[in-house]
Amino acid sequence: MSVRGTSLFRAILAVGLFGVLITTLPLAASSPASGSLSATGSAVTFNGNALGGASPEAETTCVEGVNCDTFLLTIAGTAADWNGKNVRVSLSWLLLATDYDVYIHKGSITGPVVASSAQGTTTAETMDINVAQSGTGVYAVRVVYFLALGDQYRGRAEVVATQGDVPPPLSSVPAPTYTSFAAPTSLGRDAGEPTLGNNWATGRTMFISGLETLRVDFDDANGTASWSDRSGLSTSITSFDPMLFTDWRTNRTFVSQLLPAKISLMAYSDDDGETWTPSMGAGINSGVDHQTVGGGPFKAGVLGRGPLTAYPNAVYYASQDIGLAELALSQDGGLTFGVAVPMWNLTQCNGLHGHIKVAPDGTVYVPNKNCGGQQGVAVSEDNGLTWSIRKVPGSTGGATDPSVGIGSDGTVYFAFVNADGTARAAVSHDRGLTWSAPANIGYAHNVQNAVFSAATAGDGDRAAVFFLGSTTPGANGIGTDMAFNGTWYGYIATTYDGGASWVTVNATGTDPVQRGVVCTEGTTCPSGTRNLLDFNDLEIDKKGRPLAAYADGCITADCHAGLDRSGPSGTPDGKVDSYDNDGEDIATIIRQSGGRTLFSEFDDLDNPSGLWAAPTKYNVTLNWTDNADNETSYVVERSSSPTSGFVQLVSVPSNNSTFVDGAVTRKTTYYYRVAAANANGTSNYSNVVKAYVK
Repeated sequence: MSVRGTSLFRAILAVGLFGVLITTLPLAASSPASGSLSATGSAVTFNGNALGGASPEAETTCVEGVNCDTFLLTIAGTAADWNGKNVRVSLSWLLLATDYDVYIHKGSITGPVVASSAQGTTTAETMDINVAQSGTGVYAVRVVYFLALGDQYRGRAEVVATQGDVPPPLSSVPAPTYTSFAAPTSLGRDAGEPTLGNNWATGRTMFISGLETLRVDFDDANGTASWSDRSGLSTSITSFDPMLFTDWRTNRTFVSQLLPAKISLMAYSDDDGETWTPSMGAGINSGVDHQTVGGGPFKAGVLGRGPLTAYPNAVYYASQDIGLAELALSQDGGLTFGVAVPMWNLTQCNGLHGHIKVAPDGTVYVPNKNCGGQQGVAVSEDNGLTWSIRKVPGSTGGATDPSVGIGSDGTVYFAFVNADGTARAAVSHDRGLTWSAPANIGYAHNVQNAVFSAATAGDGDRAAVFFLGSTTPGANGIGTDMAFNGTWYGYIATTYDGGASWVTVNATGTDPVQRGVVCTEGTTCPSGTRNLLDFNDLEIDKKGRPLAAYADGCITADCHAGLDRSGPSGTPDGKVDSYDNDGEDIATIIRQSGGRTLFSEFDDLDNPSGLWAAPTKYNVTLNWTDNADNETSYVVERSSSPTSGFVQLVSVPSNNSTFVDGAVTRKTTYYYRVAAANANGTSNYSNVVKAYVK
């Protein structure tokens, strides 16, 4: 659990050192108090003018002129003037200990929030006003002094080109299908921040949220799933962040519960939770918040940082403090960890990070939502000893964790939510040194706001991204604005050609995940709004089927139908009651049930077609059309009957679509058919053709 997207220390420090400033001093605004910006104009600037102090509950505890002030920005012209353009508002200051938040309201400080930024542990905040959605006119840029004394901010508003107006090419592959499986009523409550893993040997899926570690067995024959509790005592005592990781290469599952004393409770299991082995928990000097566990092959040839036991793979633990994020390596399968080393500091990136992922060659990736205004990854090519920051061009700092998926050939898929609220994916073939242009993977469904991207990959050219999305614009959908009238669904976008095209599916169908606002600002969220917390997860099973973990916050018929809206202006109120949001967080897994998976070897084989025969006195030449792209051979069968008695004549390599049958007898009629084949079996047969040998 992160607090307002930063460390737990942030809220404690704000209250403990400064308290809440309550005063009735005269109103004061920024300097200057207002300004105007046209679509062709230059930037406008403004500076902080309030007294300073602390407002630990964001706008709800700030007093104008004391610990918050406002700049009135008039966006001039007509909507047509702003085609292809946004307004970017940014703040900067000097000291890392200082913290400002920004909320941009339409009209006045009591109007709806259209954009916000509350990164924390940084010296800048950046957000975009989507003028095409929100219109021209007056905007109140309200700056909250979350923790600021004697270090005034400098503000700037400027015109920038919009991103995401061009949709990515649509994949020609038919869309995959998905089925949702919710935990039974006795299990999986309080399921915010879920992670999962799949044992490729047994097919079982492990799921953690809160203090529960659950095991899920899927029955494909009946389309059902059974859930059971496999919580280990050593990791079910208390927690600020639960985390689960299964290394599919070794099928060892790790569970961890964050403790605030620079150590965590960890255990691992090699039998899907039947037994657990306690671990050291974390590396010395590990941070106190937003932990993640990952693992994979060691990078070969790194002196002193290879396996020390029979367990072949590296295990990594990472977490963050206020000033930096650190990662520790285990060389004995997760039993003990070495000293944690910094991945970045606040001059490079925001404190929060996504989940650790390890490539087949041992390269380690940890994604970050804001590295100097862009999103990116920390990359280690020496088993976590040293790190480089590699940013994604075209991205802008986000509000929720990005995610990395890595293909079998090392292709990296970076999934994130941009500052404008759109779900994006970029691809790298050189360990993050260069990236493709970020694709707006929610475009086909008109997703205006997204949160909690999670990525996974199979073959090098196949990957999937899970995210929650709403077609409602405004506030990026994730602030504290209870008037946000959004309906959120779970989407999965899939590429089968290395990101050149995408097919996106509403994987939760008519069942919303949430109504209203999805608040990502920790303890400053209004009561009842934060049942989804900070992230979701996405992994694959042995056949390349994606498995997405999320907390379902909308489970009743009334919530599905959007009835009884009791919030501001008839919007969902987000509270734990009988209204639109049920205030629930039910452990739920979305699992692929049909279509191509992320491993081409498991694609359904398409049968050959267009089979025709050309007989002569001495042979019969067969030709057919290849309709599959994953066959390894063709099976040619022959019979003396058009309906029965076919026997295999030959197996033809997949690079051929012709065969000459020379073992024929004159004055005889033959019938032929062809099927495609690979390691998984054969396709349906082609058409049957008749050939008479004269």
